[in-house]
Amino acid sequence: MIKLHYFFSMRKTLWLLMGLLLSIMGCPGGDFTDDETDSLNDLQFNYHQGLNNLYFSVQVESSYLGKKLQAVQALYFGFDTTHTADTLVLNDWGIAGDIISDDGVFSIRISNDSNNVTFVLEPTNTGNVYTKFLAQYGTLIKSKMLMYETGNQGPIILSVSMPDSMRRPGADSVSVGTLVVTLTDPDGHEDVQTCYLMFQKPDSTFSSGSPISLYDDGNKDFSMYLWDDVAKDGKYSRYIIIDSSNPLGTYTSYFYARDYSGILSEPFITTLVVY
Repeated sequence: MIKLHYFFSMRKTLWLLMGLLLSIMGCPGGDFTDDETDSLNDLQFNYHQGLNNLYFSVQVESSYLGKKLQAVQALYFGFDTTHTADTLVLNDWGIAGDIISDDGVFSIRISNDSNNVTFVLEPTNTGNVYTKFLAQYGTLIKSKMLMYETGNQGPIILSVSMPDSMRRPGADSVSVGTLVVTLTDPDGHEDVQTCYLMFQKPDSTFSSGSPISLYDDGNKDFSMYLWDDVAKDGKYSRYIIIDSSNPLGTYTSYFYARDYSGILSEPFITTLVVY
């Protein structure tokens, strides 16, 4: 227990020293022209609306002109580079949003709220958000500016897997098929709040008169026509049931997905022939 406490105390001390070093050496009001060197690469910023998180990441060389890397920061300006930036210390320890330790990629993930940043983003915001990444090598600081265009694009349905025809069974039996909707969202499939379809019958009326929900929860319950293979994989599924009461003819399915900010996808349209 003593060794564990000492380990985390050392990390906390290093974190504070890194912030102090770059707070002294960094100059938020300076020149924001991107550095032409290759010291900083793969600059990333992401506003994950579903989880309300901000993610900052940059790949940094371990040395420059014979000097070892000492610290990495992100200066987060929000929409205006003339404002004083929020100063964020990035790490390569595999914690606080960094995925793999000691791989040269420095990252941090924080909550998008006033406890962490001055410039809190909203799903309805549009415009360019600016982040300047800094890497300190001794007394030398290398920097690059990243511009991120906000504006939620909403979910996109990539494909729908379902039967194109099903036989209408006799009385007291059903025909069973599966529906699988594969979709994506710029903020990750976790930002998708709901996926559903409207089923139009051959007479142009809609089955049940309300949306039929699909799920990405890994649950299977045939009594409720529910089926999903793997939870949280971005594929929304359920059973499709045809019984003796279904009219013969062509059914049209309109699939939709909606994210947490209320943006609705374009419809994905398929047909099913019941014969």
